[in-house]
Amino acid sequence: MAGGPEQLLDRVRATPRRLVEAELAAIAEHQPVPRWTRHLADDRALREKLVDSLGLLYEHLVGRHWPQVVDRHAADRAVRVRQFLGGGVELLLAGANPRWLRWNPPVLEVRSTVEYDLWLRGQGILLNPSVFATRAMVSDDAHGQPLPVVTYPIDDSEPADRSALFEADRAPSGSTAALSALLGHTRAAVLETIAEHPGCSTTELAALAGIAPSSASEHATVLREAGLIGTSRYRNAALHSPTARGLGLLGDEPDPSGSGRT
Repeated sequence: MAGGPEQLLDRVRATPRRLVEAELAAIAEHQPVPRWTRHLADDRALREKLVDSLGLLYEHLVGRHWPQVVDRHAADRAVRVRQFLGGGVELLLAGANPRWLRWNPPVLEVRSTVEYDLWLRGQGILLNPSVFATRAMVSDDAHGQPLPVVTYPIDDSEPADRSALFEADRAPSGSTAALSALLGHTRAAVLETIAEHPGCSTTELAALAGIAPSSASEHATVLREAGLIGTSRYRNAALHSPTARGLGLLGDEPDPSGSGRT
């Protein structure tokens, strides 16, 4: 589901009664559900309390880390676009997360705790990379979802390796020196170029900014150390995308859905 936290909470609030009933029934088939949920479909006040509670959970547990979450998704998107353009859907499926997803044409094998076959019969799927997921999950369209959803960890690292993302008020290493080195027209132009072309490679950045590749690489390194851009690797290319901090420095409001500049 696209959108920022506020938009997603609004969608939860607007969930149709029949869908709430169907989802609760599906959960009850596999595990006990709390007694208070029996009235969730019919009691609008109870559903409002639930949405308000979700909002508080976001505010206290996730809110201050949201810019880093958006940055991680932007970096992942840059790699997926390269995979799609370079080898189509097959390369994207093969490279999305080899630990949890395996493309064995014409079957996408998903490591999961439940073993079953899902026949698409010409229907597509929605890939949902997640910073929070620790394993892959599949949810089909039996309860009103337009497409089956495959959720998987956004990278191959272990959960413990990704915990640094959620360290409170974490500043980039060497940020003071790196930020002081940002002064200058060329580096500002490089940051502007990356903001306008998220996911660009170093070679593309050099061409777009009108500078030598070695200079583009040097400027990108300083910007990355300052936390103003993120860099992910795809094959032999380094792909650069702006972070929320970088967009803020340019005076742009980051898109809460993670799609980049607004």
